[in-house]
Amino acid sequence: MKNRIHPYLTRQYMLSNDFEIYHYIDKALDKVNLHHHDFYECYLFISGDVTYLIEGKTYVLRPGDVVLVNSTELHQAIINNKQIPYERIVLWIDKSFLSRLSTETTDLTKCFEYPEKENVLRADLEMQQTIKSMFKKLLALEDYTGIGRELLYKAYMIDLMVHLNILLDRSKIKPNVDLKNSNLISQVIHYINNHLEEEISIETLSEQFYLSKFHLIREFKKHTGTTIHKYIIQKKLIQAKEQILKGLPINIVYIQCGFGDYSNFFRAFKNEYGVTPKQFYDMMLKSTL
Repeated sequence: MKNRIHPYLTRQYMLSNDFEIYHYIDKALDKVNLHHHDFYECYLFISGDVTYLIEGKTYVLRPGDVVLVNSTELHQAIINNKQIPYERIVLWIDKSFLSRLSTETTDLTKCFEYPEKENVLRADLEMQQTIKSMFKKLLALEDYTGIGRELLYKAYMIDLMVHLNILLDRSKIKPNVDLKNSNLISQVIHYINNHLEEEISIETLSEQFYLSKFHLIREFKKHTGTTIHKYIIQKKLIQAKEQILKGLPINIVYIQCGFGDYSNFFRAFKNEYGVTPKQFYDMMLKSTL
């Protein structure tokens, strides 16, 4: 059966507690904002003129590339030419679901979580075809109601994740991804991510890296697609969500994430996600029941 093409979703949260998969083809997609998810995203690029921005690194995508993004990474697709159809298969995976599929000797989350992971994997033609067929098997399950569906979706997911982790190991030997990166901005991002519990200002960063504020602001926006202030707030909020999901009291979370007071935290959280911290916790709790 031919896989259906899905209308593009602006929703950035999962309705399922295991995985969701979508096949998109767009010819006039508007700009995608810098964002993150509370789940893993695995994205097979099929066609288009697209660069992918992840944590200050810009990847020039080729057909067959696989993009892997974890729950703490800010990312954004930049469509350079809308005349070329932008086709991709997007797989959203619940973090706990993938952990449950793992074993003591095979951690399927490795390609998303390990320090040595890569955000973009590029395979030879044979591996590309193998991985694409696995994505299509998962897509085909959307209309399958026959015998063994509850087994097949786990088997297909395990098969895909094993192959992606194999591809990750191979990429260490021969990295061949088109990557544009600024060592300076990578260092700034590393500093921010390791000091989220503090109040971080542009002045602090310019002193830390011996740069003028103007130069730092310009270079950061150039390589990340966002401002320093917005990036810091988004990363603090991501950390806050992670801690809330672990059951940490909200009145402790905002302090540990470096917000000056609760009202600032509450306002920033509501502006970014459209719900209050308590509503977010209740929604996530309900989705696990």
